[in-house]
Amino acid sequence: MPARRLPRRLQLGPVVGHTDDGSARIWIQVRALDDPAQYALRVEGVGLFPFVSTEFGTVEFGTAIATAVGLQSDLRYRYRVTRRSRFIAGASGTFRTLPPPASMTNLLFCAVSCNLAETDGAWLQLGDFVERSQPSFLLMMGDQVYLDEDKPDIFDEHVDSDPATRRKAMAEKYRASWSRAAVAKVLANLPTYMVWDDHDIRDGWGSSAGDSPTLAAQHPRGAKIFRKTNAYFEDARDVYWHFQGCHNPQPGDYRDLALPGVPDPAFPNYIAAPPPHGQRLAMPFVFRCGRLMLLVLDSRGERDVFRKQYPILGARQWQFIDEVLTRLPADADALAIVTSTPIASQDPDGQVQRLFGTRSDDVDAFKRGDEEELFHPKSTEDIDQFILAAMGARLSRAAGTQFNLGNFKVSNIDEARDQWSHRLARPEQMDLLRKAAAARMANRSSSGRELLFLSGDIHIGCTFEISLSQPSYKALSLTSSGISAVEDVQPLIGIFVDQEFSLGKGIRSTLGNVVNQFNFGVVQVQPTGRGAKVLGTVAHEGNSFAAGLDLKDIL
Repeated sequence: MPARRLPRRLQLGPVVGHTDDGSARIWIQVRALDDPAQYALRVEGVGLFPFVSTEFGTVEFGTAIATAVGLQSDLRYRYRVTRRSRFIAGASGTFRTLPPPASMTNLLFCAVSCNLAETDGAWLQLGDFVERSQPSFLLMMGDQVYLDEDKPDIFDEHVDSDPATRRKAMAEKYRASWSRAAVAKVLANLPTYMVWDDHDIRDGWGSSAGDSPTLAAQHPRGAKIFRKTNAYFEDARDVYWHFQGCHNPQPGDYRDLALPGVPDPAFPNYIAAPPPHGQRLAMPFVFRCGRLMLLVLDSRGERDVFRKQYPILGARQWQFIDEVLTRLPADADALAIVTSTPIASQDPDGQVQRLFGTRSDDVDAFKRGDEEELFHPKSTEDIDQFILAAMGARLSRAAGTQFNLGNFKVSNIDEARDQWSHRLARPEQMDLLRKAAAARMANRSSSGRELLFLSGDIHIGCTFEISLSQPSYKALSLTSSGISAVEDVQPLIGIFVDQEFSLGKGIRSTLGNVVNQFNFGVVQVQPTGRGAKVLGTVAHEGNSFAAGLDLKDIL
């Protein structure tokens, strides 16, 4: 019987990943039963580079990476993917290498999040902008896929499935979402960096009692639920790595110019493969474009909001943060810090945190081992239930004991815990803000570098000004959410974001603008050698309206 002929098309991709001033990483997914080793990347005018599987041993997903080297800086290249020396239909694109580190070139890049597959949202507009303006790279700051909310809901349908079935369904979600023409065009023609958020796993991951190793160790009845959700998480993490994480910067990508062959200590990236099963490990990374440094943090990989120490980012990631912030290159004129959820968009003493910030309905269900109530609570928006919840909030604050009265929007408890202004995240929020401000002067003798915060997650676009008094400084916080998922309800102010508030001694956050249309972020960085000028905007079509609602005084 003759050998089966495989279609000369990719299952998914290509996607341009991490690119610097002399190399570029291209990702593909080949079809089932095919061999990634049969594929190569041809870069016009440079040469042929083999694809190497991202998997060890048995091929499960068919994902592979080719790294083109020997490239010139700040130059556009065309590429095509081949199989057995024959070009693959539709598997081509372009990329431009980044400017060299010392370059004074003005930089332009884009940032997006929340890629719901039900609509193209602003992907077509982003594609047009990329063609016209030629940004250096794209940041995808979380929810690159919705494993739960887009149909089919992988968590609901496959949390009890065997791992092979579940992982196949997760991978298919990526194919369905990323193969849309408007999305595929951008990813094939622009260096793209990705970090996950909750929907790349399941809504509110790490902020729910069922995801907590800490609570599982304390409550035997809930431990069975945790084992199930943790197995699901580890499968989602493996799929995330092979589809997203593997084409981000890797350990050793940056070399010390003074010590050939030695990794540059300013780029201590430590994740080179999926973390081992049974281990929680965050997957942050840092990279550079000209005089801009970008620190991309992972707030899901090690998240356990009930852990006493470092519940959001974890101890190993904080070590990484400290290493990056103390070793920033002297000629880096700007620092961008990416957190999937906004660093300072909600008042820690505002109405949302007063109403939901201390509720423990899910913890009570977990203690009982009640899986149905934990994941599908009886949640309503009835006014009588709101009144009960408000009474409970006031009683709790007065008595210092939690009263979970009513069921008003109790399914949103994890959303409140997701925020950096939640009481369990506040110590890390303050540490990150203060250490980032101090890093402005790291390894610089006079003028400080510019500071920028970027984020997604909340399904609205917005900007904030974060002001610090010690040291005195103001930083822009830009949230782009979502490229194809937005909130079309009002009010926004007072619910999703707050207008002006204190985060702690000497730190305030003030709302600039709010966008409840499909959007993407555009950032310009103009190095000066003495710092940089940073301009950021949330690009969207049409007018935007945001109403406010302040019920804080009754809570």
